[in-house]
Amino acid sequence: MKLPACCRCRAEWRRRRFEPPRRCAPPLLIQGGESSAIRLVGRLSPCRQTGVALITVLLIVFLASIAAVSLAAMQQLAIRRSGALLHQQQARLYTLGLEQAAMLILTRDRANSKTDHPGEEWATLPLTLPVEGGVLTGRIRDMQGCFNLNNLWQPGSDDANAPAPNKKPDSAPAEGEEPDEQNSDTPPKAPAKPKSPTDPGKPKTGKAGLNEPQLKLLQRLLTGLEVKPELAQAIADWIDPDPDPLFPDGAEDGHYLVLNPSYLAANRPFFTVSELRLVKGVDRETYAKLAPLVCALPPGTPLNVNTAPVAALAGLTEDADPEELARLLEQRPDQGYEKVDEFLNAAKLTVDAPTKALLGVESQYFSLRAEARVGDGRAMLYSTLYRDENGVRVLRRSFGNQD
Repeated sequence: MKLPACCRCRAEWRRRRFEPPRRCAPPLLIQGGESSAIRLVGRLSPCRQTGVALITVLLIVFLASIAAVSLAAMQQLAIRRSGALLHQQQARLYTLGLEQAAMLILTRDRANSKTDHPGEEWATLPLTLPVEGGVLTGRIRDMQGCFNLNNLWQPGSDDANAPAPNKKPDSAPAEGEEPDEQNSDTPPKAPAKPKSPTDPGKPKTGKAGLNEPQLKLLQRLLTGLEVKPELAQAIADWIDPDPDPLFPDGAEDGHYLVLNPSYLAANRPFFTVSELRLVKGVDRETYAKLAPLVCALPPGTPLNVNTAPVAALAGLTEDADPEELARLLEQRPDQGYEKVDEFLNAAKLTVDAPTKALLGVESQYFSLRAEARVGDGRAMLYSTLYRDENGVRVLRRSFGNQD
């Protein structure tokens, strides 16, 4: 090996000849060839090897730390997600339990009273109910305490529900049908079926058509809310089955087809109050005013004068005074009015026969709003309950959104 040219470097080289270097040696300057070109020749020293190993170890520790932190974060997220799902399911079950309690309350109320008024148990539920690990709130509302939009159209007689003629005794049984063992002209009487919520049991007589008294009632209701009364014709056109718009402010398919996006008029009874947002002339402000005072029930469902608000009762006649009705409702009897005539006499109101026929003092349709909070879980339940002499059953149930 050639010695360095510098004397100092040569002495240092001799001193460390048989010892490992304590620091990295600088690169050597070597003259090369005829061109006297100088090139740098790096020498891999043990010091440089030790630095690479240290960096490698630090990199492995860094990657392991990142993996450990990621796994710990994923584990914590999974634990919180599982806990939230558990709380959510528990809150959902609490709301369903409150629904069962509401059905029992309504059943007991029907057995004890034939009228429905705001002083009964179903209308005075506590604001909060104590439950394990959270809080539960519920509210039962009489759906017949508001104007029924579907009363605008009066259905005619339903021939489809007429009983089928009796089978002749000498006729052969149809395929898959067993012969009549009694051999009688009249078949055995079928057991009585519960009345359907869509058919309260009142006979439908007369010709189908627009219910003019109910249309005027809705117009007076809109006037009291400072909304254009012409909107009543557009609402009536939304549910009537004919394609002809009412003059001058009705609206049928011709109006809705030119909108973007386009759609057709329902031409059937309202299913939910939220359908009003599709009717011509109903903007956000109008819907906010009208929605709390109207409902979507089967045609022919009466208005309960014991639970109806002042705005709905003021639309019964043109000469009704809202202030007098408000004072009358404050002085309502503790047990409510037992007959419609008692309310009309107390309010000094005179209504026509068709309007009076759609007034009552008892209710069959109720809505339940239940909310439960358990830990990180929250559940909202909206149920529509129907009550008759056979008990209480759920017609509709939705979680999270009323409409």
